[in-house]
Amino acid sequence: MRNQISLCTAAALGAAFLAASATAADFYKGKQLTLIVAAGAGGGYGAVGQIVSRHFPRFLAGKPTMVPQFMPKAGGVVAANYLYNVASANGTVIGLVRNASAFGQAMGSPGIKYDVTKWHWIGSTGPLINVLAARKDSPVNTLAGLKKTELVVGGTGRLGTLFTFPTTLSQLLGYKTKVVLGYRGTSDVRGALDRNEVQGMVQPWPNWLRSHFHKQKSVNYLVQFGFDRLPDLPDIPTLIDLSRNDDERKMTRLVTSPAVTGRPFAAPPKTPKARVEELRAAFSAMVKDAGYQADMKKRKRMMGPLSGAAMEKLTAEIMSTPKPLVDKVRLILGYKK
Repeated sequence: MRNQISLCTAAALGAAFLAASATAADFYKGKQLTLIVAAGAGGGYGAVGQIVSRHFPRFLAGKPTMVPQFMPKAGGVVAANYLYNVASANGTVIGLVRNASAFGQAMGSPGIKYDVTKWHWIGSTGPLINVLAARKDSPVNTLAGLKKTELVVGGTGRLGTLFTFPTTLSQLLGYKTKVVLGYRGTSDVRGALDRNEVQGMVQPWPNWLRSHFHKQKSVNYLVQFGFDRLPDLPDIPTLIDLSRNDDERKMTRLVTSPAVTGRPFAAPPKTPKARVEELRAAFSAMVKDAGYQADMKKRKRMMGPLSGAAMEKLTAEIMSTPKPLVDKVRLILGYKK
């Protein structure tokens, strides 16, 4: 009897799987999917968007195609608003949104017309852990030295991690950093560091690995910005490690959450549940695929994917940060209410 029940159960599950696959194949066959990329074609978001556009359709029944559509305006807010309010919710459109989408919403950034808790998170291709480093010929050679001597670092704008990470380090935790704003991008700040216009900077770890600073060992790494330490930097503390109490840990987790979110993908709020599950399953299969992984390694992109469920959990944590702590972070970073 038990064997008969097991066989019946297996048969039922198999039939359900085949039915779901057939439904997906019927829906996606011959269709062109759109990937909204909240950035330009150049840079990290553009690279990941192009890689995913090539590989993702292979893992959907019906073998559709996918075309990236780049929307770099307003730091990705235009793309996020479009994905939330305008994009088709039938399962043919997903978005590669900025990793600070939830952080920006928590901070009450202007222009936001989306709610990250209502997106259907598909997953993330991996984190984007940033690291603060100082030139070896600067007055600051160690983290302890940063308690006594000011380090001048470069930044772009007040919403960027080149500003938020070192500013939280100084204004919340008592280290001495001064951020010079106005640079057009990370590459401009690297140029300023090269010319010794600034003494240090924050940038993603892969950028450091590709740089002549790392190859020539001309910088000292001081702090990393993620929930956990990178395997390459086991002795370099995270911002969270430096926190002195639970409230500070909650605030530093909030600030560094964009680095952990990395390169996140989401579907519009009204996307049918069946389509969401198909998209999540395809994403999960893609990030395990050897061809996809080789493409990511070739473009020197960080891996360590998060599932859609993990993204939901992380987003919920960000948005549930107690309001008094959110207000304190907003004050520290100089954001208006």
